[in-house]
Amino acid sequence: MTPQHVLAYLRFELDRHGWPAAAGIALIAGAIGLQFFGVQPTYSRTAELRAEAIAQRQVQRPTQEDMASRRLAMFYANLPTSEGNLQAIESLHQAAKKNDVALANGEYRLVRDGNAKLLRYQITLPARANYPHLRDWLAEVMNALPAVALTDISFQRDDIGKDSVEANVRLTLFLRAP
Repeated sequence: MTPQHVLAYLRFELDRHGWPAAAGIALIAGAIGLQFFGVQPTYSRTAELRAEAIAQRQVQRPTQEDMASRRLAMFYANLPTSEGNLQAIESLHQAAKKNDVALANGEYRLVRDGNAKLLRYQITLPARANYPHLRDWLAEVMNALPAVALTDISFQRDDIGKDSVEANVRLTLFLRAP
């Protein structure tokens, strides 16, 4: 069919059906135009933006080694300095007093491992209290001082009828080396 035949057929249908046919043809032409000039470019632009976003995520995504080194740097940065050991010991004793735990004279020892970036301050404390108070004290210390680790604990009770327990508590306070 030639374009002249198509135009003649459209005129015939327009004369036959009137203005509703013209409106239908206009709507069909508008929908085709919108598809080609509105929807398709939007799909293309969306695909380009997705590809660009994926490329940026891959460029910005740190490697496992970068993440590990960042975490290690944050770990060392959050440790108290070697001057902060007295403050940590003070808060340890305050928590003991608050929880009715009697602390005897303890042993405090600073340990340095060669060229390591951290120091270990080993604290051994004989403590006397009832068991729930000892647990509360240790829980408070561990929550208040995240750089403290419970290394060892042993309990002894002289008499089964007594509420109080003697505990030998060994803590390690990790400090940032100067």
